[in-house]
Amino acid sequence: MAPSPPRDVLLRIRKLANLPEEIRQDRWAVSITRLTVLKCLCRQPELANRFVGYLARKTLEHATQPQSPSTRPAAPHNLSHQEMMEEALAGMEMWQRTQTEKLRRTLSELLGRMRAEQNEHRNIPFGAVRLITDPKLLLFEYALSCLLAPEREVGTWAYQTARHYAERYASSQGTGLISTSIPFVQDIVEFWTMEFSLTAESLASPPRTPRSRADSSPPGKPGTEMTARTKVKFTPRQGQFLAFIHLYRKLHRRGPAETDLIKFFRVTPPAVHDMIVRLEKLGMISRDPGVARSVRVTIPPEKLPELEDVLGPAW
Repeated sequence: MAPSPPRDVLLRIRKLANLPEEIRQDRWAVSITRLTVLKCLCRQPELANRFVGYLARKTLEHATQPQSPSTRPAAPHNLSHQEMMEEALAGMEMWQRTQTEKLRRTLSELLGRMRAEQNEHRNIPFGAVRLITDPKLLLFEYALSCLLAPEREVGTWAYQTARHYAERYASSQGTGLISTSIPFVQDIVEFWTMEFSLTAESLASPPRTPRSRADSSPPGKPGTEMTARTKVKFTPRQGQFLAFIHLYRKLHRRGPAETDLIKFFRVTPPAVHDMIVRLEKLGMISRDPGVARSVRVTIPPEKLPELEDVLGPAW
């Protein structure tokens, strides 16, 4: 039986376990940075190696699932990619048992072959982008990079592997963790629950923390600005919008326009407008009627979360 994880580890696994339900309830994409807890969970190379090996195995299972009779035969390059992925998975499993210099060279050479398979780039106004035709092969690149990276980098590579495994795009939701990401996020959660022999009950009940007097005091009257003694509840997505509005006003001495929010979060104009309307109805922001850029946060700054990075190219 695996030992119980430390409290900080259990908290991070609980955050992952809550993600599928958050994705279901959110109309828009949940930020992929919610998976950054994996950087801390994968600090130990042995654990990180098992994690990326698990994701690689799942990816290969998806790649080798039987196709319908009407499906066209696999292209030759796809078959060669599958052979490389099978070779990589066997090497990763061997690496977890015995780490030798000869095996390191073999895996490093295989990583080079994988990169060479998708080494075409296209110039864009601000640089060049790599063209990926086989996302599954790219995941194996990340997994091998995790195995071969210095210890200080394994957490980052493990996160990148998981991010590539779960991140999806839909025009109606944006890029990040969306409804089609749920099965893949559940796979990630499954690994950590198996790793520490956790039950659904242990993940469902958050640890108790002492309630402060500020939290137990009644909220202010409707229409008044929230104070530090007011208990504030908002979703992670709402918290990121509030944090951006607060920091923007602090930097520019005026509120952001909706176009500023669109550019930062890389979502559609209706998504931003709906969020602003909802936050105003909840009393978390206020605006002066008819005054542009007058939006301000009514929540005390100490109640706001840290603004997370939105990964990907800028607009």
